Amino acid sequence: MPYHPPGPFKPDNHTVVLYRFDEGTGNETADACGDPQLTLRAHRELLWGPHAGYGACARFSRRIDDANLLVGPANNDKLHLRGCSTEWTIEAWVRYAGAGGLEEGHTYVNICGTEDEGLGLPTGMRGGWNLSLSSFTRPGTLQNGLVPVARFMGSPRGRDPNHDTSALLFPHSRAGGWISADPPRITDHDWHHVAWQFRFLDQTHFFFLDGQLIRRVQLPLPNDTQGRVVNDTENVGVPFVVGGFIHSQDPPKHLGFGNFDGDIDEIRISSVMRYPVAEQLAIVRQEMPAATIKSPYRVHLAADANEGEVNWELVSGPLPNGLTLDGTSGALHGTPTAPVKRQAIELRATDTTGHTDQHRFHLSVCPGLIVTKSLPPAFAETPYRTTLRTSHLVAPINWTVTEGALPTGLRLDRETGEFVGAPSTTGVFNLNVAASDAVKQNDQVELSLKVLPKELHVIKPDEHTVVLYDWQGPNGRLIPDVMGDEELTLTWTNIGGDRRVAWPGRNGRFPQDTGHGEHGFVGPQHSDKLDLRTCEKAWTVEAWIRPGGPLQAYGEKADDYHQPFTFGHICGTYDKTERGVWEFYLSSQGAPYWNMAPGVHFLGAEPDQELMDLHPWSRPDGLVAATVDAGITDTEWHHVAWQYGAEEDLHQLFLDGTLIWQLRSPDGRKLVNNRRHDAQFSVSTRLKGFARYGGAFDFLGEGHFFGQIGDIRISSIRRY
Repeated sequence: MPYHPPGPFKPDNHTVVLYRFDEGTGNETADACGDPQLTLRAHRELLWGPHAGYGACARFSRRIDDANLLVGPANNDKLHLRGCSTEWTIEAWVRYAGAGGLEEGHTYVNICGTEDEGLGLPTGMRGGWNLSLSSFTRPGTLQNGLVPVARFMGSPRGRDPNHDTSALLFPHSRAGGWISADPPRITDHDWHHVAWQFRFLDQTHFFFLDGQLIRRVQLPLPNDTQGRVVNDTENVGVPFVVGGFIHSQDPPKHLGFGNFDGDIDEIRISSVMRYPVAEQLAIVRQEMPAATIKSPYRVHLAADANEGEVNWELVSGPLPNGLTLDGTSGALHGTPTAPVKRQAIELRATDTTGHTDQHRFHLSVCPGLIVTKSLPPAFAETPYRTTLRTSHLVAPINWTVTEGALPTGLRLDRETGEFVGAPSTTGVFNLNVAASDAVKQNDQVELSLKVLPKELHVIKPDEHTVVLYDWQGPNGRLIPDVMGDEELTLTWTNIGGDRRVAWPGRNGRFPQDTGHGEHGFVGPQHSDKLDLRTCEKAWTVEAWIRPGGPLQAYGEKADDYHQPFTFGHICGTYDKTERGVWEFYLSSQGAPYWNMAPGVHFLGAEPDQELMDLHPWSRPDGLVAATVDAGITDTEWHHVAWQYGAEEDLHQLFLDGTLIWQLRSPDGRKLVNNRRHDAQFSVSTRLKGFARYGGAFDFLGEGHFFGQIGDIRISSIRRY
């Protein structure tokens, strides 16, 4: 029987937004709570239909011109759920009228939200949520059944990898969570109530169909870094949309994908979970925050569906020394005295009706540590500021340099742990830094500070500059050549948003890539400048880069969730087709440990003109620096450069301004720049064919850069 709760929704103290669609005419619909900023307007034309017992509803016909979508504001706090700080419910009445199976064989139709799958974002960045219907099986159509699904994307800025629940909240994900093996689903053209609830305390998502809980998904999955909801998006370029996605028309982007076919009514966003998630007493499976030695600790346990008071008891343990459980309030509190790692404690809850539940929690008591393991580079005669980071040290903290000496002009603030000043000389300064806190914890760390020539700080144009990308400007989609050649403008490989992030110590923002190949930048085909043909006597290709770390969360797995980052394309015209001329990359392949060094591939037209693996670990006979100094073992910013001189036929690689490797005529082959090809110049992403706003990017493949890329300059001289 169709599910019919009592009447239309009514606003209450927990209602954030409510669209009743009871206007019945016109091209607008208003928020029933009275906020005029939340008024929805038709993208072109608003269609209306009837909903028995509820009045009018919004009607949607699946069209590739997005004719009757309803569009609200962008970057609105209410519609981005920023006021829902502890939990939320997003719900709607829907009547799907299509056959399904039109999204590449499956069904995925958007009900409402602020995330558009990247289908129409012209500028700005992605980040937000949507509530949709998806086929229960993949591929699948209506007869296979539709269920409510959601996605939530936090900001990708500064996240390696980013907070993204997307694939995990779809029916066919590894997260599972189905209440039964054959859950209820939509298989007809009747009205149905769908709801998505989320609670921050235990990071759990709950999906309802016609008032029945059908799925419970707690994220992140064990040992995974993806999937935690962090609502930190700002300046999102996607507006709130009801009934589908606004699709890019130039270039065309999967036109029609995700657009609803049918009726939508009574959309409500609430700052509470409105529907019960348990039939009887159930302990909330929250993650216990770690405690600090000799520091007060308190966490309150919680339960769902309890009747009356709840009594808590320790079934097995023991509790860490210094902590006790208050059986009446459910507070675990005290001052722990010794470190423990993931101490298992079994707790039982009993309510006044006698219902019980047990759950095993894990609690750590952590010692204080200095977590900074490396320092960003400093530059001579340039202001420098960076703060040492700690974990579980109790303020106030006292900082000292116990061994080594800071460069003249730089000091360590004993109270804040901040290095400040302007170093006067270049060099490498090895330091031992110690910290002591308010509860007499101590830790120390060995650090190395590089002070580089100030000329490296910002790569600037001059008369020898052929191409320079500095990544600045208001548009993160179109990155111009600073020298003014419009044909060399870079564009997104896919419509993924403005992924530029701040670089501490530098003005401006620079692109970040998570290494899975969907996002990056591409330039033109057949450019003599980008193929280095205008550099007749010599060239320097240089870039600032920041590796993301030894493991990234995509592609072939090192374990259940991670892929090693051993190779990353920085820039060049060489791609997966292996038809291009050159590639400048970072690689640890062949190194004794994760030690990323710059390297080069260069192709001539004939097989005996190939120059591959010009790289310290592949060709150690070219090393002119110690192995430990020839690579990168941290996630700080570094300057890398490749120089070539035609007269000597000499290749040279530099790291942070220092020569680390050089070879003349590798394999006895002189460099010949005679190759013609159709590959595009690309940055960070190794393409598998032509790509512009989507196309043959290499999603989840290997060879993509993981981290950030800064200024890129090609020069017609050897600069170093």
